[in-house]
Amino acid sequence: MPMKNYHIIQTQYKSLLNIISNYDKAFIAFSGGIDSSLVAKAAFDILGNKAIAVTIESELTANRDILFARESAKSIGINHQVIKISALRNMLISANTERRCYYCKKEIIKTIAQRPLFDGSHVDDTDDRPGLKAIREAGVISPLVLAGFNKKKIIDTAKHLKLYSLNRPSNSCLATRIKTGTSLTQQNLTMVELTEECMFEAGAKWCRARIDGNKFKIEYGADSILNEDCTKIHIIKMLPALIQMDIKFFKKS
Repeated sequence: MPMKNYHIIQTQYKSLLNIISNYDKAFIAFSGGIDSSLVAKAAFDILGNKAIAVTIESELTANRDILFARESAKSIGINHQVIKISALRNMLISANTERRCYYCKKEIIKTIAQRPLFDGSHVDDTDDRPGLKAIREAGVISPLVLAGFNKKKIIDTAKHLKLYSLNRPSNSCLATRIKTGTSLTQQNLTMVELTEECMFEAGAKWCRARIDGNKFKIEYGADSILNEDCTKIHIIKMLPALIQMDIKFFKKS
């Protein structure tokens, strides 16, 4: 890395550390992804055992994401808590309206119930997203925003710090795979999760299984090598209910 870039990244990270140094403890809403991992790393560097990463596990969370969050926290060294909740019991979430993320974030913040609570929002995140609105209303602190971090700065700093989450593709909860207006159920969320697991096992580098009425769309990375026909047979064998659905594969670059 050129010396100039190294100095810039060091300065950027120092600004993040300075913001967190204003607190004597920190709780981080932690997905294990690159954004929350950078916040957790900075909090741990400043506060040590007084920094705690908190991951919420619910029906909307794929098991692989919980396992990844555990490994990501372990690589940082930060104390890590996983709290289980039932998001589907909240009708405002399970109804899957356009404000689902707003109600889900409110539920997560209420469940963590600790302050100061930090999240991984950054300056490229748009304020019109429902989830961000809930974060702002609750007074959650976004250190990356305060330190002026956009996505590029986050990636550069994560490379410099060799964060475990650096090369993981961006991800979202299972609810984002279900068309808005279609109620979230344990069945349709399980269909999505198990299908994606099957795709990864078959060789997909990236995957999204999406439900829209009777349509079941399976998107996967163009750099993946897999046999669609064989994979489809395996998925239907694992999830017989899918035989009634219109299953289509789509390669995406």
